[in-house]
Amino acid sequence: MTLHDHYQTLGVAPTATADEIRQAYRRLAMRWHPDRNPDDPQAAEERFKRLQHAFAVLKDAGRRMAYDAERAAPRGNSSHGTGNGAGSGGNGGANGGAGGRSAHGPRPAREAWPHGGPRRSAQGKAGVDYLCETSIALETAVLGGMASTRVRMTVDCLHCDARGIRMMACKPCGGTGQVRRGLFNAYGACERCAGRGVEPAACDACGGTGKVRVDKALRVQIKPGVIDGTVLRARGMGGTGIDGGPNGNLLCKVRVRKDRVFGVDGLDLTRELKIDFVLACLGGRVPVVRFRKTVMAEIPAMTRSGTVIRVRGMGLHDRAKQKTGDLLLTVAIDLPSRLRTLTEPQQTLLRELGRGAGE
Repeated sequence: MTLHDHYQTLGVAPTATADEIRQAYRRLAMRWHPDRNPDDPQAAEERFKRLQHAFAVLKDAGRRMAYDAERAAPRGNSSHGTGNGAGSGGNGGANGGAGGRSAHGPRPAREAWPHGGPRRSAQGKAGVDYLCETSIALETAVLGGMASTRVRMTVDCLHCDARGIRMMACKPCGGTGQVRRGLFNAYGACERCAGRGVEPAACDACGGTGKVRVDKALRVQIKPGVIDGTVLRARGMGGTGIDGGPNGNLLCKVRVRKDRVFGVDGLDLTRELKIDFVLACLGGRVPVVRFRKTVMAEIPAMTRSGTVIRVRGMGLHDRAKQKTGDLLLTVAIDLPSRLRTLTEPQQTLLRELGRGAGE
């Protein structure tokens, strides 16, 4: 069990709904805000922090479930944790705390995409992983480069410094700190705000949670050879850790767009290669543009249309499997580019070649 029962701290039953917990927190937070308790601000601040911690645990369904399990467990079976009640798994004791093993063996590994359940550590609970997706051209996948993406993340509310409470003008006195009272309607200090003119209220920007959701534009570095479906991981760029836990990760899934010239078949790049019939008959070497790089392809003599020429090692590279595909060129035979009309000797030569081929 923890040192302070979170349900008792907020004055709600263990069966309370999320709305009841939120309402109780807002009511008590305004009551115990240090600025509203000038007589004993230190004790009020301690109580206020306890309220914030209890609400942080109970408003999260996963953390509340873990806390309820810890709360219901026999005292002798629980590890001697720090009493944060945030589902931190104790200090790795018999209940399989962070980094340890459960009584039934090792815990299953988390999936990279989509992300698995929350991770825990001896110091607390790891932050959530942020997920995003980016679309890149095939040229960027082959040669590398930069890509843009947007990710929706949770950040601290700047309006209330992540406290969930803002100081607002006191309504009874209109922010003056003085109200009229008594038989002679004389001015006196406002009892509600103790003459300060302000009182704590739930932050309207974050709804009292201390966190807001924002869309952030990011630039992603793409290394050469990225294939469609690759998940890039940026460690520590996810959600903020809870109770001293590590930050989550940013996971970005890469989608490769279709190219007008090149196709993709597994790790192989494919494209059509037009050659004239002279080169098809005699064979030779022909330059092929592979995006910003030129490679040489060997054309065997008497190559027919539809033949596939393979240039090894010029495809995509799978870093995980350490495999590289090839460049596959499908031959299409065309007339020589400089040939417009045939002279009489050329026509005679072609007829002789045609008769020789038919014999």
